Amino acid sequence: MFRLNSRAQIFPGLALSTTCLAGALTTQAAYAQTSSFSISRMPIAQAIIAYGRAANVQIVLADPVRGTIMGNAVHGTMGSDRALDQLLAGTGLTVISRHSHVVVIGLHQPPPTKPGIHPDSARKSTLDASRTENVSVHANRDFTSSKRYSAQIIDTLSAEQIRTVPDLSVVEAARRIVGISVMPSTDDNRSDNNIENITIRGLDNSYNLITIDGAQLASANNTYRGARLDLIPSSMLGELQVLKTVDAYNDPQGIGGQVNMVTKNAFDYGNTFDTQLLGGWNNLAGSVVQPMHENWRVDGTLTRVFGRNKEFGFVLSGNYQELHSATHAILPGDSSGDGWNYYTTSGTSVGSPTNTDAVAATGHAVPVRSQDYAFDDAYRRYSLTGKFQYRPSHRFDLSVFGGYFHTLDQETRNEALSMPSGTWTQGATPDTGSVTTGQYQFGITQQPETQRTWFVNGKIHYDINDRMHLNFLATDSIAWDDSYRTMIKYNTGMNENTNKTTYQSNYGYSYTLDNGAPSIYLNDLTAANNADNYNPRYWRFYGFHVKNDVRFLRGDWRWDVGHGFWMNAGVTQTMTHVTNSETYTQWIPKDAAAAAEIGNMDQVLAAKTLTMESAPGLKYLTLNYQEALEKLLNNKSLFKTTNTISTTKPAYYHMQESITAAYFQTGWHNRFVSLQGGFRWDHTRADIGNFNGITQDGVTD
Repeated sequence: MFRLNSRAQIFPGLALSTTCLAGALTTQAAYAQTSSFSISRMPIAQAIIAYGRAANVQIVLADPVRGTIMGNAVHGTMGSDRALDQLLAGTGLTVISRHSHVVVIGLHQPPPTKPGIHPDSARKSTLDASRTENVSVHANRDFTSSKRYSAQIIDTLSAEQIRTVPDLSVVEAARRIVGISVMPSTDDNRSDNNIENITIRGLDNSYNLITIDGAQLASANNTYRGARLDLIPSSMLGELQVLKTVDAYNDPQGIGGQVNMVTKNAFDYGNTFDTQLLGGWNNLAGSVVQPMHENWRVDGTLTRVFGRNKEFGFVLSGNYQELHSATHAILPGDSSGDGWNYYTTSGTSVGSPTNTDAVAATGHAVPVRSQDYAFDDAYRRYSLTGKFQYRPSHRFDLSVFGGYFHTLDQETRNEALSMPSGTWTQGATPDTGSVTTGQYQFGITQQPETQRTWFVNGKIHYDINDRMHLNFLATDSIAWDDSYRTMIKYNTGMNENTNKTTYQSNYGYSYTLDNGAPSIYLNDLTAANNADNYNPRYWRFYGFHVKNDVRFLRGDWRWDVGHGFWMNAGVTQTMTHVTNSETYTQWIPKDAAAAAEIGNMDQVLAAKTLTMESAPGLKYLTLNYQEALEKLLNNKSLFKTTNTISTTKPAYYHMQESITAAYFQTGWHNRFVSLQGGFRWDHTRADIGNFNGITQDGVTD
C-alpha cells in the first residue's frame, strides 16, 4: 500500500489483496489574533483542551497537576493571551514557554535569586532567557475528554485518528476499537465483499443501537434496529463513540451497546477546508466475468465560523465512493439447511434434510447440494451532510443537522449446483462416499439493491447557571431499502410438461470431505460439460421493499451539585413505523414444445468459463444475462406464470411502535472513583398488521 499525505512523504507497505494509492490535501485558515471563547468552569485538564480548540493552538501540561484544580470560565471574543490569563488566574499555573502554536503550562515556581543580584535583575534575566528558549512539543488534540470523564465504559476515536488511516466508512473505522468486530452482509443470497455492521463484545448488530448526536438512525432492514454503518462516511465525524454498558440515561434497546457518531463542530475547527482522494485496485476484481475497474473515493469537509461575534457556525461534508470486487465461494446448502442429508448403511436417507432431525444420529452426513458461487459486485455510495450552529452566548447553543445517504449495490451472481438422489454407498473412509443419480443446474442472478436514508435533528443546550443545564433534541429519520432479484436457471433432465426434474445416472457423483468442505466427482463429465444438456427451468423476479421512519424527542436536565455529586433526569419519546412487502413472479415454459422453441443453455452462454471449486473437472459455464432475459421478453407466449400468493402475502406487514421513557440518575465521582445509580421506566406499545389467509370451500386465499 502506498499513501501520500499533505507533507509529501511516501510510506511503503504490503497488501495481499489490494494495492492502493491515496492522497490527502488539507488547508486551514491562519491562526487568528482574536477568537470566540465559550469555556465553562471545569477541571483544568478539560479546560485547556477547550481553550486549545478555540485558540487553534496545542496546549500541554509540563507536569501532572492535581485533578482538583479548576480552570476559570472564559466567555466572549478576545485575544488568546487575555483568554489564557483569565483561564489560569488564581490556579497556581502559568505559561512556562511558547513556541509557534504550542503553549506549555506548569506550576508557577519563582526563580531563585543569587546573592548580590537584585530581584528585578534576576526577573529580567529570566525573561530574556525565556525569549530565546526553543521548546519542541508534539501533541494530538484528540477528543479524549469524553472517554476520560464518562461514567460509562466507552471507547472513542477522534476525527484526526480516523483520518490517519484510509478508512472509507464508519464501520471500517469502528473495527479499530477494542472489543469491536465487523460483519459482512447477513443475506445468504449476496456476497461477503463489503463489511456492513459491527458486533460489540460478541453481540451482533440486532442488539446494537446506532445514533447520530444521540438520536437513533433509522435502519433500512426489516429484522433489526441497527442501521448499516457502511452507509455513513467517516469524514463527517468529529468523534466516534462506542458505549459498551447500559445505564438509565441511554436507550435499553441497545442491549449489546451503542455506536454514537458525533458530528463535527464548526466552533472546534474554525475556518477550515479538508479534502481527501484515495484510489486503488482490487486484484480479485475482473476474475469473474466483468473486467477490472479502479476503486476510488473522494470526500471533503468545509467548516466556517462567522458573524459579528463569531456566533454562527456551518459545517458541510460530501462524499462519493466507488468499489468494484469479485468473489468466488462454495456454499453447501442454502438458508433452509438442505445442503446435507443423512443416509443409513442401507443407502437410504433418513428423516428430513435438516441437520436438526432427531434421527440424524442413526445416519451419515452426505453433501446433497454442493454450490459454487461467483460474484461480480459494483458498489457506489454518496452522501451530503450539513450542520448549522448558533451560539449567541456561552449559555445558549442551538444546532440543526441534516444528511442524506445513498448506496447502490449492483451485484451479479453466477451459480452452479448439484442435487443427488438414488442410493448412497459408504466410501473407504467416513469422509468419502457416492450417490447413484443426480441432476445439475447453472444459473445467473442480477440483484441490485438501493438504500436511502434521510436524517435531520435539532438540538438546544441552555445553561441555567454554571451548574445546571438543559438539553433538548428532536429528530426525524427515514430509511428505504429497495432490492430486486432476477433469477434465471437451466437444469438437466427437465420434464417441461410438469416443470419437474429427472435424476439421471450421468449426474450422480462420488465425493470427498476436507474439513467439512465437499468436493464432488460427477459420473459423466462429458455429459455435464455439454451446455445443450441443460434445459430452461424458470425466470423469477423478486422485489423486496422496506421503509422505516423513526421520530425521536428528548429532554434532559443536569445538575452538578458540587463536591463531585451530580444528578440527571429526563424523558424520551420514540415513534417507529416499519412497512415491509415482497413481490414475486415466476415464468416457466408452458410445455415441452415451448421449451424446445425457447432453446437450451448453449444458446445463451457468455464468453468466459470459470474454474469450478466444488466439482473438479466440470467447466463453470456462465450465462449471458441479457440474452437469457430476452428469451422471456421476446417470447412471452411460450411461457406461463405460477401462483406466488403464498410467498408474497405473508411477507407483507406494517408495524407502528411507540416507546415512552423517563429516567433519573445520580452519582458521585472524584479523580479515582465514580459511583452512579438510577432507574428508567419504559412503556412500549406496538401495533402490527398483515395479511391472513382465508379458507373458503377448501381453498385458501
